[in-house]
This record gives sequence, structure tokens and C-alpha cells, in this order.
Amino acid sequence: MNSLSVLKLNLESLYGLFRLARDPGATRYVFMIGDAQDTLAESARLGGEMRDPFSDADLETLWQERYCPPPYPVEQLLQLDPATLGGTYARHMTTRGLRPDYYAKETPRHKLHYLRLRIHQTHDIWHTLTGFGTDPAGEVGLQGFYFAQFTNGQAAMIFAGAILKSILRRRYGELERFVEVFCEGFSNGRRARPMLGVTWELLWHERVDALRRRFDIDAAR
Repeated sequence: MNSLSVLKLNLESLYGLFRLARDPGATRYVFMIGDAQDTLAESARLGGEMRDPFSDADLETLWQERYCPPPYPVEQLLQLDPATLGGTYARHMTTRGLRPDYYAKETPRHKLHYLRLRIHQTHDIWHTLTGFGTDPAGEVGLQGFYFAQFTNGQAAMIFAGAILKSILRRRYGELERFVEVFCEGFSNGRRARPMLGVTWELLWHERVDALRRRFDIDAAR
């Protein structure tokens, strides 16, 4: 990738970061940052300049199959025991008014873009497993967990945006909280087993506590 392209993508990321700091609910800027950072990361991955998440055989298999199940049947999953992954996930979604088809369906352009789409699809499953909430601090904590699982420019920039927002609004208690939860997420993610290549959709009937033990996931405090 030439230097002009790198500059353009980084400027897009910085613009998205600034807009996100002003309005954390403007998710279109999260997508802008993600698209730019994925393209930069794919170039770095191909050049051997970063740890390749697709060295995980399970994730590579998902990519080769272009694995992309349909939106999760939340109403059906509500019938499962609340202690199961499917039951916990379905209650997480319904109590917060969230939709499993929130993200538009896309055709992956390259490996890192596929990984981003897969993370979009499983984002609330990871919330369920890690114990991080969907409030701003919980989202920052989950980004720390993601960052520990793979080199992730978007996660770092969302964290930076949260810090910038707190500084600009002089909310120093909030600033401390964001740093604390990102570090907790990062620490938990480093201790956990690799999770990017797991087909969680095949594990709906398993208990959340058993899955946490299997993958060495410490629930967020």
C-alpha cells in the first residue's frame, strides 16, 4: 500500500474518531473507522507486519467457508434455559431492545474485513460471555478484550475516542473508568483462549459458566 493511501485511510480514521468523540451514538463513524483500519491491517497482515489472526486454524476455516449464518432466532432462543448461551443471549437482546440483524449484510472484501463482519455478528454473544455491559464503559471494556485477541486498530481508536470525549467534557471520573475497563478487558482477553474462530451458534445449548471455564474467560467485575 502506498503512502498516499495510508495517509488517506488514517485521516478518515481520525475524522471518524473526532466525530465519535462528539457524538458517541453516531455508529456510522464506528463503521468508517473500522473500514479504514481493516484495510490498513490487511495490508500489514499480508506484509507480515502484524500478528495474523488467521494463523488460528478454526478462523481460517470459517474464512475458507465464508461462514455467515442467518440472523439468530431470538424468539426461539428465549425458550432455552436462561443459564445457556442461547438463553442468556436472547434475554440480553430482548431486555435491551437489540436486533440480531442490525448490521447490513456485506460481502467480505478480504480477510480482515471478514473478521470485522464476523465480530459484528457475534458482538452481543461476546457481551454475554465476557460480562461487559452495553453502556459506554462496557463497550470500551469489550474493545479491550477484542484488542487482546487480535491486533485491532478500531478497538484502539474507539478507546481513544472515549478518552478524548471525557477530556473534552472534563469528566475525569469517567476518564478513569474508561481506562480501568479497557485494561480489565485487555487483561481478561489475554488470559482467555482464542475465541475468534469459535462457531458460537453451535453452542447455544451449553451453559455460559461452562463455556467460560472452557475458554478461560473471567467475567467482567
